[in-house]
Formats: sequence, C-alpha cells, structure tokens
Amino acid sequence: MILLALLVISIPVCAIAGLALGLSARSKLDILQRRVATLEGELRGIRVQEVAPAPSVDRAPLPETPIEQPAEPAPEPATPLEPGRATAPVPAIPVAAAAQPGAKTRDFEEKLGSRWAVWVGGVALALGGILLVRYSIEQNLLSPGTRVALGGLFALLLIGAGEWLRRREERVSLPGVPGANVPAILTAAGTCTAFASAYAAYALYGLIGPGVTFVLLGVVAVLTMIAATLHGPILAALGLLGAIGSPLLVSSDRPQPWALVIYLAFVVLPAYGVARLRLWRWLALAAPIGVLAWTFLIFIMDATDALPAMVHLVIQTGLAAVFLVVVPYRHVPDAQARVDRPASGILLAFALAGIAVSGSVAAGDARPVFVAAIALVLLATGIRFPSAAPASAWAALTAAGALLVWPIAAEIGGTPENLFYQSGDAFAVRPHAIEAYLALALLAPAAIAGASLVRLARSPELRLSTAAWYAGAAAIGPLLALIAAYWRVAEFERSLPFALVAGGLALAFIAAARWLNRQPSGQAGPIRLTLGAAASAALAALALGLTFALDKGMLTVAFALTALGTAWVADRIAVPALRYAVGAIGIIIFGRLIWDPTIVGGDPGLILVNWLLWGYGVPALAFLAAGRLLQRSGRDWTVRLTESLGIAFAAFLVFFEIRHALRAGDPLAATTDLLEIGLVATESLVFAIVLTRLDIRQSDPVYRWGSLIFKTLSLVLCAGGLLLVANPLLTEEEIPGGPLFNALIPAYLLPSVLAAALALLERRARPRLYSLSSAILSLLLFSAYVGLAIRRIAAGPQLALWQGFTQGEQWSYSLALLLIGILLLGLGLVFNNRPARLVSAIYLVLAVLKVFIVDLANLEGVMRALSFIGLGLVLIGIGLVYQRLLARRPSDAAIPS
Repeated sequence: MILLALLVISIPVCAIAGLALGLSARSKLDILQRRVATLEGELRGIRVQEVAPAPSVDRAPLPETPIEQPAEPAPEPATPLEPGRATAPVPAIPVAAAAQPGAKTRDFEEKLGSRWAVWVGGVALALGGILLVRYSIEQNLLSPGTRVALGGLFALLLIGAGEWLRRREERVSLPGVPGANVPAILTAAGTCTAFASAYAAYALYGLIGPGVTFVLLGVVAVLTMIAATLHGPILAALGLLGAIGSPLLVSSDRPQPWALVIYLAFVVLPAYGVARLRLWRWLALAAPIGVLAWTFLIFIMDATDALPAMVHLVIQTGLAAVFLVVVPYRHVPDAQARVDRPASGILLAFALAGIAVSGSVAAGDARPVFVAAIALVLLATGIRFPSAAPASAWAALTAAGALLVWPIAAEIGGTPENLFYQSGDAFAVRPHAIEAYLALALLAPAAIAGASLVRLARSPELRLSTAAWYAGAAAIGPLLALIAAYWRVAEFERSLPFALVAGGLALAFIAAARWLNRQPSGQAGPIRLTLGAAASAALAALALGLTFALDKGMLTVAFALTALGTAWVADRIAVPALRYAVGAIGIIIFGRLIWDPTIVGGDPGLILVNWLLWGYGVPALAFLAAGRLLQRSGRDWTVRLTESLGIAFAAFLVFFEIRHALRAGDPLAATTDLLEIGLVATESLVFAIVLTRLDIRQSDPVYRWGSLIFKTLSLVLCAGGLLLVANPLLTEEEIPGGPLFNALIPAYLLPSVLAAALALLERRARPRLYSLSSAILSLLLFSAYVGLAIRRIAAGPQLALWQGFTQGEQWSYSLALLLIGILLLGLGLVFNNRPARLVSAIYLVLAVLKVFIVDLANLEGVMRALSFIGLGLVLIGIGLVYQRLLARRPSDAAIPS
C-alpha cells in the first residue's frame, strides 16, 4: 500500500517536473526566435535607410549632444527616441513584428499554451492533493499519520519546485508575450495542500493538539504571506481561495466547529498581512467576506450550540476592524478623515450577522455578552477612527436589532422559541430572560450615545458627513432600542413604566443639548448638527412617552405636538436640522393620513365636544402654528407641508364632527343623506373661501391648490349629490324640520350663499371661468331651495314628484320664477352686472312659458287669473324700468362734454 501511494504521488511530481522543464525550454526557444527576428528587422531597417532615408516628418531628428552629456530629458514626450541615443533599435521591433503573418493567431496560441494552461494546471494540482487525501480516507489505504505526512511532503515538493523555478527563471520583457507565473501557481498549490494537511491532522484524526495546530497553521500562514510577496497577487488569491475552501473538501463524520473557528482565524491573518505589505486592497476586503460566509456553516454544524459561531464572529469582527481600519488610518488626522465605505460595509455585514445569530435560541445565556462584545468592537472602532464612523451607528443597530429578534418563551418558564418560528400564540412576543433583556436595552444604547456625544464634543474639526454618523448613533440609536423594547415587552399596549423611561430619555437628550451648547467650540458645524439632532431626539422621546401613556390615536397627536415643539426650538436657535426634522415628522403624519384617515375609532363621545377635537383639532392647530413659526425664517417646502397638514386636519375635524352628529356617534357609518351632503358641501365652500382670501393676500401654491381642491369637491357634492343623487324630488326621503325651518336651509340655501360669496371673491383673483362657475352653482342651489321649500309647504315632508301638485303650488312656482328674475335684474342694475341681467331674462322667459303653457292648462279660476295678472304687472314694470334707463343714457353721456 505504501509503495502504491508513493507511486501515485511520484507520477504527478514527475509530470510537474517534466512540464516545468518543457515550458522552460520552449520559453528559451521562443526568446531566441524573437531575437533573431528582431535582428533581421534591424538589418532590414538599416538597409532601407541607406537606400532612401526617411523624411524628417516621419522620424524625429537625433540629438547632436554626445551620449555622455544628456543634460535634460526630451522636451517633447511624443518623440519616440530618448535623448542621447545614437541608434534607434526600438522602432524596428514593431516593424518586424507587424510584418509577420498570422500574428493574432500566434498571440492566442501563446496565451492558451503559456498562461491559461498553467493556471488551470495549478488549480488542478491543488485539488489533486486534497482529493488524494480524501481518496485515501475513503479507501482506508493508509494510516492517518501516513496520510498527513504524505500530504505535507507533497506540499513541500510543490512549494520547493515553485521557489526553484522562480530563482532560475530568466525574466525577459517582450511586448505582447506576458508569460504565466508558473512558480506562483506551484507555490499556491503547495500552500493549499499544506493548509488541508494541518487541518486534517487536528480536526479529523486528533494526531496533534490545539497548540501544535496553532504553530503549524501559523507557519503555513507566514510562508504563504512571504511567498505571496515574492510571487505576486495570483498566489495570494489562489492561496486564500484554497485555504478557505479546504474544509469543504476535507470532510468528517464528526464535524468540530471549534477547530474550524481556529482554522479560519489563522487563515485570515496572513491574508491581512499580505494585503497590508503589498497594499492589495482587494485581498483585505475578500478575506473577511470569505470567513463571514462560514459563520452560518459553523452554526449549522451544531444547531444546539451557537457559542462557536458567536466566538467566530467576535474574532473576525475584531480582525476586520484592526486590518481594515486601525492599521491603515492610525495616523490620519480627524480633519482629513473620510469615511471608508468598503470597510464600513464589511463591518455592517458583521453587525447584521451578529443580529441573526443572537436571534437563535441556541445562543442561550451568552447572548447578552455576545451582543455587547460585537457592539463594543464596532463602537471602539468607530469612535477612535473617524474613517469608520459608521461603525458607531452599526453598534447602535446591533443593540436595537438584538432587542428586536430576542427569542421568546411560549409559556412562563417554558423553552425559549425563535421570534419568527414559534409554536404558541403568534402575538405573545415577550422576550425570554427579561432581566438580561432590559439590562441590555438600558445600558448598551446609553453607552453608545454617550461615547458618540463625547467624540463629537472633542473633535469639532470633523467633517459634517462624518459627524452625521456620530449624531445619528447618539440620537436615533436609543430611540430605536426604546421602540423595540416597548414592542417586545408591552406589545404596543399602554405602559406607564415605558412612558417614564421615554420621559427620562427626553430629559437626557435635553441635558446633552445644553452640554453641547456650553462647549467652547459650540458654533462649529459638527456641534451645531449634533445639537439639532439631540433637540429633535428629545422631542421624539417626549412624543413616544405620550404614545406609551395614552391611547386612541395619541401617536398622531404626539407627533404633531413634537412638530410644534421642534418648530419652536428651530425658531429660537438657528439649527437647520430641526427645520428639516419638522418636515420629516410632517411626512410621517402625511403617510399616516393616507394609510388611514380615521385616527379615532368607535364612539368619540358627545356631539361637538368629544375626542375628535383632540385627535384632529390639536394636530391642526399644532401644524398651523408650526408653519407660522417656521415662516419667520423663510417660506420653503417645510412651511408648505406643515400648513397643508394643518388644513387637512382641520377639514377632517369638521367632516368627522358632521358625521358624528348625524350618524348617532358613528363617524365611520356607511350611509349618508341630504343634510350630510349639504353640510359637507358647506364645509368645502368655507375652506375654499378662506384659502382664496389667503391666496389673494399672499400668493402661494398651498392656498391656490387648496382652494381649487375644495371648490372642486363642493361642485361634485352639489351637482352630483344635492341636485341628482340625494334630490328629495327623486327619492322618498323625508325632510327633517318644520315647514319653514328645515334641512333644506343648510343643505341648499347656505351653500348657495357661500357659492355667491366665493364668486364675488374670485372676480378679483381668478380667471373669469372660476367666478362664473361659482355664480352658476349659487343660482342653481338657490333655485333648488326655493322650489323645494314651496314643495315642502305644499306637500309636507315627502317631496316625491309622483304625489302630484296643487294649484296653489303651481302658482307659487310661477311667482318664484318672477321674483328670482326680478332679484337678478335688480342686482344686475345696481352692480352694473350684465351677466346677472341676462340670467334674469332667462328666468323671466321661463316664467312666461310656465304661465302660458303650464298654468293655462292646469290652473282654474282665480289662480289662473292671478297668474296672468302677476306676470303682466311684472313685465310692464320691467319695461318701465328699462325705458327710464334708456332715457337717462343720453343725458349721462352729455355730462362729461
């Protein structure tokens, strides 16, 4: 068996030696052929120059200075010849090369034969060594000691062959022939085999202990680092890939995650060292990505114990922080530090992996220590080195994320379960080990926020983009942790203890803001930014406290009050961040209204004086007042947003008060009637009038578009609702109230008056079409009111058309048409309004038609006579009025002359 194994090993070794010698001989032969071709090209060029020298425009003139006196370089870099050269052999080489036929084909052949084949062969050698060990294990050919020894011998042969070829290789730089680095390939293959052999000796066979394993892996790592510095980046890439992938090929029936943790720690160290020594940034980023992928594989090896995965994450996070941040940026001043995004991204990946592992039930009692260790590594890195400032925010994210995914217990004292895979009540999310949970929730965010604030206070020269990360970690981190803990412990129910904690957090932020304001560098940009963040966080904590303590949609109210307080603070101290914080709060509330406009559910209480005033009235006043405060320093999008929200809340308040009063305390009832439509139309017209007046006083898109929206809504409600859908002539709905004072007044008469007022107001600020549409709406509503009022007196509460008409009712309609026509004519004459006079003519014509057609056919006796007499008197009176007006016009025209 031993002879068979030696034979199996000697065959590839001999093949490697033969391949190396053949490649060396072929390389030398190619070099000689190219030299001969170069000499032939030079001779050909010299002959051409002797027969017909090249024009001066094609070749730069040779300098006349002797070779020994080249004072300065050539002034024109485009000249192909270097100063001081008497001959020009370089231009002849491309000529000779270009003259050779089939150059492209030979270039492809050279790449395929001299580069790609060697690369693939190196990878095949590495895999062959690993597979050879695996085959010996499966077939039980050799003893474990022999297997490991032969693997080590094979690795030494490969590394020795690579070093021997590197020292004997003659490097000739010829254009277009970049030969493959055979020594680097062989050395990389030997490195992979050495890593696999040492790992198998410890993890699979137990031949060596942890101490010896440390030494062996360290030696292999150091050799790999030294070899990579000599052989180039290809060795580093293949060595890292082979070392990280070796545990996948060398498997065992009894996996040992602790051995893999040790192995990966020693594998990544030489990669970081080589990356630092040769300044290979890609290698320093690839190493932590590779070992991070092993985290979940380590966890899968033993799902009942997450301690190896947690230790692995802590170690690798620390190594990544040291080699990606500490070593490169230890001498960079704070004022010159820029955020290293790739390094920060790697640290973020470790933070997310830590959150995922901490959510496992297998983490057990070590969970708080693990989360604190990860957060501490990230916090220390971010606080000490501004180039990794996002790491401080990642520390806050780690703490809040761990609080969010903390395992739960199905029953008190029961076995903990994963938050997302639980067998009990899906809404029972109370965390397991509540004491440790609350301790972590209290201490970790406080430590992170305090360290970030101290760092900002001591470094006022930081860039704003860097300081923003510290400010975010200090302000947002504790708020996220508070919200996560409130959900997990109180399950979004009222909780006075959490309200007190939120109030204490608000006081802490206020104290931090005052402390920052007293700093000697209080006017520096980073300090002002943090001051605004602390003030905004204090207001947000206060809003959360109100939310925790109260119910019935208090979150919206609390955010509105927070916006008002933030606007007040922004008006007192010029911190731009606070102004934008008001806008951010407004966007949140706007999304809340779009998602669900009904802030209050169920019965709000008494009519008019109820919880609607608090749920909608307080936010309306808060946002309108915030807009006025912010407007003192300029009118921008934040002012417009807050004013728009104030208007929206005021409109919702009136709307839900109407529905609450008419729907027996149910603002969300699915029914409606004539009175409700009329009152909502009245509300829309009132808002349109107010916003139009504001737009006339101070032109602004909020007022302009707001008035148009409310006017359009009123047109839809009146035309589609009052005149068609809910018209009592077309329905069997009874009119509430008495014969004179009833629901027709608020439903028709009041909107008619408001539409007329809007028409008069729009004459000064809107196009003619706007005023004309409002006037037509007013006239239609007034006419409808008059007709329905007559019908209500004559027919009672039921106004349906199919009940018929009495003679008095018919005569009243004629009289109403005449009176409306006279009223419009009078208004047109008094205000010199020609459209009103023309409309009055329409009413008079309708009255004439009704009298001569309808009344003549349906009325009898005195009613018929009175109808014609009244019509005649009105028409004669109108004629006399027009005659007087026409008689005055010439005299009025003659006065100026």
